[in-house]
Amino acid sequence: MALPKRYALLLCLLILPGTLLVSGCLSDRQVTAITSTPSTTDLTYYTEQNPPYNFEENGTLQGISVELLELITAKMGENVSREAVRLVPWTEGYQAALTQNKTVLFTTARLPEREQSFKWVGPIYTYTNVLFARPESGIVIDEPGDLKEYRIGVIVDDAAVQQLLDAGVNESQLVYETDLFAVIDKLENGEIDLWAYPKESGRYFTWQATGNAYAFRIVSALPALEGYYAFSRDVPDATIRSFQQALDSLKAEKDATGISTYERVLGRYAPVIGLAQLQYLTEELAPYNFEENGTASGIAVEILEAVFKDIGVNASREDIRIVPFAEGLQAAQNGSTVLFSVVRTPEREPLYEWAGPFTSGRVVIYAPMERDITIASDEDLNRYQIGAVQASVENDLLADRGVNTSRIVNGKAPEDLLRMLESGEIDLWATGDLAGRHQMLQTAENPDAYEIVYTLSENDLYYLFSKDVPDLLVSAFEQSLENVRNQKDATGVSEYERILYRYLGVGCARQTFTDAEVTTLVNRTATDIEKNATGTLRAINAGKAPYQDPENPALYVFVYDENVTMVANADNIQQVGINYRGKTDVTGKPFRDEIVAGAQENGTGWVEYVYSNPAETNLYYKTTYYRLTEGSDNRTYIVCSGRFKGCEE
Repeated sequence: MALPKRYALLLCLLILPGTLLVSGCLSDRQVTAITSTPSTTDLTYYTEQNPPYNFEENGTLQGISVELLELITAKMGENVSREAVRLVPWTEGYQAALTQNKTVLFTTARLPEREQSFKWVGPIYTYTNVLFARPESGIVIDEPGDLKEYRIGVIVDDAAVQQLLDAGVNESQLVYETDLFAVIDKLENGEIDLWAYPKESGRYFTWQATGNAYAFRIVSALPALEGYYAFSRDVPDATIRSFQQALDSLKAEKDATGISTYERVLGRYAPVIGLAQLQYLTEELAPYNFEENGTASGIAVEILEAVFKDIGVNASREDIRIVPFAEGLQAAQNGSTVLFSVVRTPEREPLYEWAGPFTSGRVVIYAPMERDITIASDEDLNRYQIGAVQASVENDLLADRGVNTSRIVNGKAPEDLLRMLESGEIDLWATGDLAGRHQMLQTAENPDAYEIVYTLSENDLYYLFSKDVPDLLVSAFEQSLENVRNQKDATGVSEYERILYRYLGVGCARQTFTDAEVTTLVNRTATDIEKNATGTLRAINAGKAPYQDPENPALYVFVYDENVTMVANADNIQQVGINYRGKTDVTGKPFRDEIVAGAQENGTGWVEYVYSNPAETNLYYKTTYYRLTEGSDNRTYIVCSGRFKGCEE
């Protein structure tokens, strides 16, 4: 006796759970309905240029969301490659996902207003929309009400639009565009006052448009958003569930180091995550890096911590291991390692990635004073046994000077070499001047028993990255290093300046130029401002010649208003828009106030202070010439330029 159809179907499902397409269990009509459910390869995928989530570089689509899509669909057994994804302007992709069937759009912010328009898989990652302004605009946003007087550029259908409306911005204030670079152009030209866009990608597109990622200043941040894959409403719930389960699996599965597949993907594109996944090694090379009370200390260690803080990396000096230099170099060759402080030599250049330099130092030859050794030329070096740390740059420098390898004696660490020098096993010690002196103060029987008898070189010091570390992470580290150097705190001093001052004090510059060149630049700039204030200030902030000399970047112009607010700076645009009244150099001197007061009283003059040199890497004495002038906009400006004092002064 035949069972009623509904009972036959139920029996099939009970006997074969999870298996629907079984002969005799479903009618032809039911089979057709289920097999018509789209697979992942049947869907049309849209994305936009929005790094680090999705972007095209060198003709290849990449990013967090792109890699996760490939991994998710591979887990589902229907791999969708990045070549199948359509890269389109945001508005085009958004409208396609709204109006067409079988579509997926990413990376899409999940807003209450969008909730019923799509089906969602995620979250992929969290991001923040910010408001960019021209640095000289002087715009300050302390609360949402401060936005009411400004014109704000936005992309059609972008999540920032709804966020601004929710913050009380009137729609009449919004200037809509579908072309991102049109918005940037309007901000540059003053047609709009602010631009709302994600922070990371905003910096990226600013760099593409202007050549400077920091050409605009962030004046406010909107609430954080979560990015998702947004599916058109016709996509079956079963497909959505499978996508979500695959993504959740990527987040849950971990490798031997405890890092999930999802975190590995994020780490390749998100510096805050990726930099935390690397190992950090250094050697005993004081004052740059050394062990103190069981923990890594020194200039490079403190700068590294400042970079971590700037980016938001959850790491500190506690995560740094001090090892013999040769061991650190081998680890860097094996991968996922940062080693510092390292001299960048031609031999090492192609083997690693580099960030810096962060400071410089001399490599010298130390000798016991009682030996009365004189080294007049490279040839004299071959008369002695010379100690050097194994695999260090000193070995290369000695070889370059023609020293026979039989004359070079290696040790694992500086203390080993100092012990050999004290015992007479070696005659000379090749090392950094400051590193050698620090080791003598730490462990020598008589720290004052040694003298420098020869200089091998003066070298810049870098952070060395394994070749497998993504370029994006190294670039982010490099940019953050610049931030640490250039961003001033509430007192007007950068963290970089404070660190160098603690360990090295103030030095004299290797390269300098004349007072006449400085005054000529100031006078020319003042004349240009008198003729066209707006255009000249923009050209200064763009770092264009003659406002910064391309041959001598330390020769540049900067401009204050009478309130001691920086309105233009050819070397460091991040300082523009900041009021420096009462702020000082690293020694506590309020030199900016002195410049403005001197200009108001005398018209022109000179002021001396301590500052960092953009052409070098330490702190130097600087003397600056200033001139009071009235711009074509009837505003008063103080135009300045200076030079770093040479060692002979």
